[in-house]
Amino acid sequence: MLSYRIADGSLVSEQAQNGVLRIMTAEEYRQRAGERGGRLLRTIGSIRYSRAEVYAGGVQGVLRFPDKSGKKEPHLALGFRLDREGLTLIESVGRLHDLPDRLAGRFPAEAGADRVLLLLAEQESEEDILYLQHIESRLEALEEDILAKGGEKAVETLLDCRKKLSELNAHYEQLSALGGVMGEEARELVRDPAAWQRFGNMMWRLKQYASLLREYAMQLREVWQAQQDARQNRVMSILTVVTTIFLPLTLLTGWYGMNFANMPELRWRYGYPTAIAAAVIIAVAEIVYFKKKKML
Repeated sequence: MLSYRIADGSLVSEQAQNGVLRIMTAEEYRQRAGERGGRLLRTIGSIRYSRAEVYAGGVQGVLRFPDKSGKKEPHLALGFRLDREGLTLIESVGRLHDLPDRLAGRFPAEAGADRVLLLLAEQESEEDILYLQHIESRLEALEEDILAKGGEKAVETLLDCRKKLSELNAHYEQLSALGGVMGEEARELVRDPAAWQRFGNMMWRLKQYASLLREYAMQLREVWQAQQDARQNRVMSILTVVTTIFLPLTLLTGWYGMNFANMPELRWRYGYPTAIAAAVIIAVAEIVYFKKKKML
């Protein structure tokens, strides 16, 4: 277990292990908290997004930040417990070993243990607006491709963007709720409730941005589907015209394929060329007609 105190705007290692911040593994927390820690440990493994709940004397929950590099595993997932003794962070992958360096010089005067949690959440979210803008740029480029070329591979990109945006939408909603819980329901444990309220409002704005982008992706799917339907209609229209052109020709060849002795032009010298000329004239006349009707 690692223990830290806040001094000169930074986290300083505390050898006595009774600092305002304690970082430990799930097994260390189980041994330290006993049965009362079992619920939080189960929550870490079962909750998909961030959440917090207030209990008598403190607040506990989970912080879970999705990875933005395309991997399925979360970038960071940890449990936290904030009470009058301080803040306990429970994680198992060792990604908090550099936390003091990452948060160095960022603590204001009179900062409490809750500020560690707030700064960590803010740091993990500070590049999110750029990530959402990157997704928006992908969607805009995809829209141009759909309108210009039909977007042959549009479905895969749209599904990927919509899945990621749905995940981010739920993520920001939970972080916004976390800011509300810390800024309102856990006021007695928080030194600066207004900072948590600002964080919650910022996450809500990111949620709205992600929601707009998700709707944009759904609209692009509808545009792509309309393009595909229009292409299929054009193909069916061409096939219909071709079938219509050859229908009288098929009738003509059917007639002249009958072996009757008294068939007109059967023994006439120019009967065969006349049949060919009739077929050509019929086909040309139909093509001219369909062109005037703009069906070709």
